[in-house]
Amino acid sequence: MILTNQNRIEDFTRQGWWGDDTLYSLFLDALDKCSAQEALVDPKNRQTITGDAPKRLTFQEVNETVERYASIFFEQGLRKDNIVIIQLPNVVELPMVYLALSKLGVISSPIPMQYGAYEIEAIIEEVSPQAYITIQSFNGNAHAEKFSSIFVKGEKKFSLGKVNSFLNIDNSYPDSNSHELQQSYTNENPCSANDIFTICWTSGTTGTPKGVPRSHNLWLPMAKAAAFVSETKEGDTLLNPFPMINMASIGGFLFNWLLCKGKLVQHHPFDLNTFLDQISTENVKYTIAPPAIMNMLLNNPVILDQNDLSSLRCIGCGGAPLSEWMVETFQNKYNLTVQNIFGSNEGATLLSSRNEIDDPHLRAQYFPRFGVEGLDWSNPVSKIIKTKLVDVETNEEIHEPEKPGELLISGATVFDGYWNAPEANAEVFDEDGFFKTGDLFEISPQDTQKKYYKFCGRCKDLIIRGGMNISPEELDNLLSSHPKMLEVAVTGYDDEILGEKVGVVAVLAEGETITLNEIIEFLTDKKIAKFKMPEDLRTVNTLPKNPVGKVIRRELKDLFN
Repeated sequence: MILTNQNRIEDFTRQGWWGDDTLYSLFLDALDKCSAQEALVDPKNRQTITGDAPKRLTFQEVNETVERYASIFFEQGLRKDNIVIIQLPNVVELPMVYLALSKLGVISSPIPMQYGAYEIEAIIEEVSPQAYITIQSFNGNAHAEKFSSIFVKGEKKFSLGKVNSFLNIDNSYPDSNSHELQQSYTNENPCSANDIFTICWTSGTTGTPKGVPRSHNLWLPMAKAAAFVSETKEGDTLLNPFPMINMASIGGFLFNWLLCKGKLVQHHPFDLNTFLDQISTENVKYTIAPPAIMNMLLNNPVILDQNDLSSLRCIGCGGAPLSEWMVETFQNKYNLTVQNIFGSNEGATLLSSRNEIDDPHLRAQYFPRFGVEGLDWSNPVSKIIKTKLVDVETNEEIHEPEKPGELLISGATVFDGYWNAPEANAEVFDEDGFFKTGDLFEISPQDTQKKYYKFCGRCKDLIIRGGMNISPEELDNLLSSHPKMLEVAVTGYDDEILGEKVGVVAVLAEGETITLNEIIEFLTDKKIAKFKMPEDLRTVNTLPKNPVGKVIRRELKDLFN
């Protein structure tokens, strides 16, 4: 399925920004050169996560499983341009499922393990999937069987582990002629680099969850930018601690792993002791971690002294502003470079690396102004995108320093639009085709030659709790039907560990009282994911609103902070 218009494909291909590589073709290249090399490694604590033993696989062993998976999926009727919902933790099977589906030209739509029936049913409605792939148990709890009943339109259901009404791909083997038929089919129906590889999910800039289709050609420039920041070399070991469902992990690790023909070590869910142990025992060269973890490590030097991180060439960090103190201390005291990363599923890509900004204070605060005329940067992504800031009120472009504006971006990393959402797409692209990120930046002061962007906040009201996006509008709509509430609005409030938590501000009906537990029970009945649950409550007489009646969420946040 190709969604990119032909003129865009021809333009980017002519300029050398896009090519012919797919995830699967990159794997075949690595297999050809490194078949006996170790390729995929499970989390050490897999037994706790999934109930079975961790695996270590060479490229050849990966290939054998990928071929088996592809033949199983083909035998069960999956074909090019079908869509499959994938809900798997970071185990070695996840990249192999991606590879098998990529070979067939089937579109992968990965979702977080935290998603519940409410979110999955909405995605089913959006993409009409042909199949669902998940796992028998997760963290000691039955997982697949919870969602069996919501797939009611003949979707194929596959699992890792034995589950009623699911095909267990752990121990299933296709018929003797299925492999040959699968090979003939893929030869006759090749997947191109412009075909859609994934539909990831984001709350985007429109408030409600949207599918983000990305082709192989849209993913690869982001992967190459990540390889530049991680200073990846052939044969490197990469440690992926973020769920492999979005930009940070698919671009930064899945594709990057194959580009460097290295070893990918999986980690999930995040466990600090396991994470640090993996770095030292696996000789990890690059990984990523949220700012809260990096700050916590410096505040607990005993932990750092007990673990050997000397193998790391650098570590990526993003999702929230970085502390200058943190970046400087790791660089000067521990000889560890912290790279500042900003990106999105839609294709926003700003990367502040040491080989472009050596000063840790500047690197913590600023990002290079990629794609701005007159500024030259060495990261390859800077040559294939354009960025600008616009005033959120007037839409006029901002050229002066220290004036916040919305970041807009266009180019070879930027998606073509949300899945099946023409109205949302009309809102998020300007007349020149720039994507409106919904994020506020400002140009750095004159004494920095105005070379950098500084992150200021979000135009949108999206809540980011522990790296998970939460739409306040979605929760508003769900809670608005609560019988005790006249009005309600949800906001994020600051939290040192998670970044933000969810708070509810309610105007109650006369004579009513309400508790946080009542609200949680109400939302639990709606079957929403647990990470969206509110953790604090305020009641007020009126909600703050602007002249046209829109709730002013920034004032709600002040009620909690």
